[in-house]
Amino acid sequence: MSDDIVITGMGVVTPIGGDVETFWSANLEGRSGIVKEERMDTTGLPCGWTAGLIPQDVKDKIAADHGAPGRSWGDALMHAAVEQALTDAQLDARPAAAGPAGLVYARVWPGPTGSFPEDYVTHMEDLAERYDTIGNAPAAVLRHLRTKNLPLETRDLSAYPREIAERLGTAVLPVRLEATCSGGLRAIAEAARLLRSGRARYAVVSASVSRNTPYVLSQYGQLMALSRWKGDPAQASMPFDKRRTGMVINESAGALVLETAAHAAGRGVREPHAVIGGWGLAVDTSHMTAPRAEMIERVVRTALAEAGARPDDVDVINAHGTSTRLNDVTEARALHQVFGERMAELPVSAVKSLTGHGSAASGVVETVASALTMSRGIVPPVVTCTEPDPACAVRTSLTPVERPVGTVLKNSFGFGGQYASMLFRRPDAPRPAPRAV
Repeated sequence: MSDDIVITGMGVVTPIGGDVETFWSANLEGRSGIVKEERMDTTGLPCGWTAGLIPQDVKDKIAADHGAPGRSWGDALMHAAVEQALTDAQLDARPAAAGPAGLVYARVWPGPTGSFPEDYVTHMEDLAERYDTIGNAPAAVLRHLRTKNLPLETRDLSAYPREIAERLGTAVLPVRLEATCSGGLRAIAEAARLLRSGRARYAVVSASVSRNTPYVLSQYGQLMALSRWKGDPAQASMPFDKRRTGMVINESAGALVLETAAHAAGRGVREPHAVIGGWGLAVDTSHMTAPRAEMIERVVRTALAEAGARPDDVDVINAHGTSTRLNDVTEARALHQVFGERMAELPVSAVKSLTGHGSAASGVVETVASALTMSRGIVPPVVTCTEPDPACAVRTSLTPVERPVGTVLKNSFGFGGQYASMLFRRPDAPRPAPRAV
């Protein structure tokens, strides 16, 4: 239908690939990007000695192509992903349509490099020095700050919206979201709202994260949320496996171009990647970190209802699947409540088994995987789930599963009681795979 919201452009930068096709191939091959964390001393932590790291050659290219004075590493990652998505959407070779564009983005850490301990160390040392010297008196703090050349991580002066506006050649309606690990799906929903309201002709969605520092690792270590796996790092993230011991955090970015089907067709783009069917969003104040099955069930049912779909219409579930003891079993219980006996046959994929957890970026990156699952007719395997947890009882596979896929349900949840679920539909004429060179 002409008023459908469609995805016409996709871009990713992940531990398993710096472009969409490499990322997708790694998913099908079960090629992990999780490695031993060797950039900092983790010997004093009870967990967290693995990480999903972007390959160095990819990082070097991003730094060369998208690095700029004063630009944070998180912004550089988003620029790299956005450039891919714009090219994919054919917005690189054609002038942007008249009128403003939507820009909805989530960036977890705005430090100058993002990946390295100095970002937090410098900031925390400065805070300690200031407190010891002048305390917390507001006037004294203000006088102190006026004499300091503050680092980027303490003053988010990102020029990202302006830079994207210049790249698009049009004004943008910028929205920055802070919705923890559900931020990616929430950004897509917000962009879809902009399009449906008529305020924007098309929208760019982007998210990035790079938070592997001693400060962050100690926070998650205190929560005992990080993997305590002692074996092969590639096995450290194992969603729905009974041996799972926690999540692995990563650095990554994803970007999408969204527009109405009519607007895309008007530009000559008649083969989108996916149609956004509907979504469910919720915030639960009962617990800061523990997910609740009833809230997951609520957003899943809302997504289905908004899409005019029934549980029987869902072909594949792209799970949040963090590999934590609590999240996986809670998500599984909610899915069993919604889908009942169908869970015995309903394929479930879990991208974090290979990439680790990218906070808000994971929702965008895993949306790319959901779209490709439909257009390619292949469900990626979960190669680390070799001993499925009967308490979860979800259907994963150790090899790719070829089958027609018309709909994918995507889940994302986050600390602070954030829940999001979104249903994607296969277009009548989906984008074909690029020809092999």
